[in-house]
Amino acid sequence: MINAEGGSPRRLTTEPFENVVPSWSRDGRWIYFSSDRTGTSELWKIPVQGGQAVQVTKEGGFAAFESPNGKFLYYIKAFAGPIWRMPVEGGEETRILDQNIRWSYWSVLENGICFLDWGATPPEIELFDFDTRQLKRITTVDRTKSLSGGGGFAVSPDGQWILFARMDQIDSEIMLVENFR
Repeated sequence: MINAEGGSPRRLTTEPFENVVPSWSRDGRWIYFSSDRTGTSELWKIPVQGGQAVQVTKEGGFAAFESPNGKFLYYIKAFAGPIWRMPVEGGEETRILDQNIRWSYWSVLENGICFLDWGATPPEIELFDFDTRQLKRITTVDRTKSLSGGGGFAVSPDGQWILFARMDQIDSEIMLVENFR
């Protein structure tokens, strides 16, 4: 972690585990992340000021975001999959959205979950409305599915804009090494 104004970075985790996909709690006091420290990918949180990490999920977790009101944690359990929800203070998990959503292409809003649906042809940006539990198509995406790249997806704080990364071109070359022994 590093101050936005600059300075030296401060390490939050030191254990020899894969600690990935960090996200902030809404109050700015915690960092959620995925770790394989139990042998499987689970969600953890660690205080921003430092301290011990606390396990959040017991049935899997990979990418997580708190709801805007800070009451719920929304997450997927693997690189792609359905979205689950649980109270921030812990408790029972509930499957919220069945679509196979890629970890880096969704965002939690006050009124729902906005996501890029790669399973649609052509791919679509959709909104799952919390009140109606219905899907609303926002737009289609003019490119086909890219299996490479980390992606990225964000909705502006005012809910007026959606930003996403797409890979337009992947290049590769085949090289021959002569006199190899």
